[in-house]
Amino acid sequence: MTNNLNTEKKIKTKISSYKAAMSREKKTHGSISDDAGKRYVLFSLYFLLNDFKKSDEYFKWYEKEFDDDSGEPVQKLCWAVTLYRMGKLEQAEYRLADLMFSNLYVIPKILGRDIKKYEIWHFSSDQDIDYFDYFPDEVLEALTKEDKNWIEELYDSFVFQRIRQRHIEIYGELKSTDDIKNRRKLIDEADRLLDQLSKSKKK
Repeated sequence: MTNNLNTEKKIKTKISSYKAAMSREKKTHGSISDDAGKRYVLFSLYFLLNDFKKSDEYFKWYEKEFDDDSGEPVQKLCWAVTLYRMGKLEQAEYRLADLMFSNLYVIPKILGRDIKKYEIWHFSSDQDIDYFDYFPDEVLEALTKEDKNWIEELYDSFVFQRIRQRHIEIYGELKSTDDIKNRRKLIDEADRLLDQLSKSKKK
């Protein structure tokens, strides 16, 4: 019990420190560049705290403050699972699909499945198969059996399989083409794949 309280206190202290640092940066420079990535770490900290109210407040602040931010895989996992735990299922599914596209290897590895590197264009180190090795142990250990069952159910669903396969096909083509016009067309299609998830819910 004492250890849990001490851990919670440390997490809250770190949250306060990171938020204060970003607040100072905005006050000084008029915006937040956050080169150190504190905004992403905060997703993990709120996830570990499992405080839905505070998490929801932070999500809204983040979306307003970093409306064009691409994010990173650990952040997206914490965001998706927290939304699932909060009962915001459509938002959670969207964020989980976003995680899947940001790194094709993370979800299979969370589920304990063997997966080989795809022969596709990886435009960022965030997309590498080894990126999972940098996931914080405490985040992975905080995933419950229920969380993993939800992740697995969606990952194996028809819609997720369909958009994942098209994503792989597109990035496979991007690996072998240098034509700027064709690359732009393929990237635009890839960027619209998440929209297909939303449309499938309306049918």
